[in-house]
Amino acid sequence: MEHRYTIHEITPFTRDWTCKIQVVDKIRPKISRDHRVNFQTTIVQDENEDQICIITYGPEVAHYDNLVKHFHTYLISAAKVREPSRFAIPMHNFEWVLDTFSIVEEVIDNNEEESMLPLPSRLNMVSFADIEKQIPGDEFDLVAVVANCGTMKYQGSENRRFQEAILIDDKKKPFLFTIWGELADKDGTELVQQLHRYPVIVAKRIAVSNFKQDVRLTTRFNSSILIDPLYPQQQS
Repeated sequence: MEHRYTIHEITPFTRDWTCKIQVVDKIRPKISRDHRVNFQTTIVQDENEDQICIITYGPEVAHYDNLVKHFHTYLISAAKVREPSRFAIPMHNFEWVLDTFSIVEEVIDNNEEESMLPLPSRLNMVSFADIEKQIPGDEFDLVAVVANCGTMKYQGSENRRFQEAILIDDKKKPFLFTIWGELADKDGTELVQQLHRYPVIVAKRIAVSNFKQDVRLTTRFNSSILIDPLYPQQQS
């Protein structure tokens, strides 16, 4: 019989546990330094907003990347619990590993037995009014509407590829947003396809840059873009 636990109650010695969590961040898949292992880190939190990292490896990366979505609620069981590796994000005494034996069940909105967890309150959100006050290089999160998005461009060589988008808020204040590298390949391409509906995004760990005294937004090496109206709609 499985027992319900919170994140801090679960250790490598806990057996038959289930934990209700919400996905609050997904780091882009990476390759290990020896180029032998493909892995992805997902950050989740429980009802107490305690957080832990979930790691997936190899073929499980694509499977769980498609299965778990930002700000959605899940019941997780049979994940491996271990001490974090020395390259892990410092967050908790342990981390979880999802594999083919793990069980991940989404809690849907109309589930009469399980309620979805409330949206996180610890996001590092910045309003449009405060963007120009940010120090270049400092990372923050932003909710915005994509008003336009251009095609791929290249700076110097094909290794420096980027797209430029126009972001606006509910007052239609615009900021230029530069999307670099792999994010442009995946999310930038999707934004172009979704422009007809003016998609809402949550851009995480982005920064400002000053170009000829103009304040612009830019992605960084660990930025992520969520093209999903779930967060802004529920916040309104």
